[in-house]
Amino acid sequence: MSVPGSVDSGASPGLFSSLRSFWSVLVAILYTRLDLLTAELEEEAKRAVQLVVVSLAGLLCAGMAVFFLMFFLVVLFWDHALLVLGIVCSISLLTTAVLFFVARSMILNRPKFLSHTLTELRRDVESLRPAVKIEENKS
Repeated sequence: MSVPGSVDSGASPGLFSSLRSFWSVLVAILYTRLDLLTAELEEEAKRAVQLVVVSLAGLLCAGMAVFFLMFFLVVLFWDHALLVLGIVCSISLLTTAVLFFVARSMILNRPKFLSHTLTELRRDVESLRPAVKIEENKS
């Protein structure tokens, strides 16, 4: 016996191919967004490591500056090493100030967290809204 499914057999493959196409597009979009997300997370991790290194170098220089400043004050009454200690202290203080301003600039000028991913998702939502409105108007 043959099943009178000639009407249904034409609609079924079209429905399944549409669903397959929809899911493949959805998976491709999600894959792209996850790829962008991981790239941004890697950039943030790199920026955080740089900030930690610069901060630690600044703290080291600040510690050295304080040490040499104290040593400078102790030796202030001796005439022989006064100039050398003053130069070392000045270099340490200058390096500390420069590294402080570099770290401050890195903190103030960092991009918004996940900004590229959020922008792409916003574009996706905006591009899907007209399609949803067209479908609602057809109904």
